[in-house]
Amino acid sequence: MIMRTIRVTDVLQDRILVSRESARLLESAIVTALERWPAPSKHSDEQPIALDFEGVEGMAPSFLDELLLILGSLMAARGHGGLQDLIVTHPPTRLSRKFEAVARGHNLSAGVQPDGSWRLTPSPDRAT
Repeated sequence: MIMRTIRVTDVLQDRILVSRESARLLESAIVTALERWPAPSKHSDEQPIALDFEGVEGMAPSFLDELLLILGSLMAARGHGGLQDLIVTHPPTRLSRKFEAVARGHNLSAGVQPDGSWRLTPSPDRAT
């Protein structure tokens, strides 16, 4: 599977990501990356977006919440109908109930993949 990857440490110098403001600093990198990727078509498979957290030592639920708000808004503006699929590679922490609750707040389900990455996908009951 081909993923569209954004390395968090290419943009942020902090190793502990706790604030919503830190997530906002990623917005321009996400916009730039989305501009390079084609808009969806009825016949194309959606490629997941991957955020690579290699080198990050910690992340707060508030950071993830703001990041999901940004991604959802940008994807909706591009005609994707919101965030469809997100992979968090090299997560700096385990997928706790707090992070699962943040995902649910965005109508996403969160799970851990065999390689340890997180996959956030639309909840089955999410209206399309």
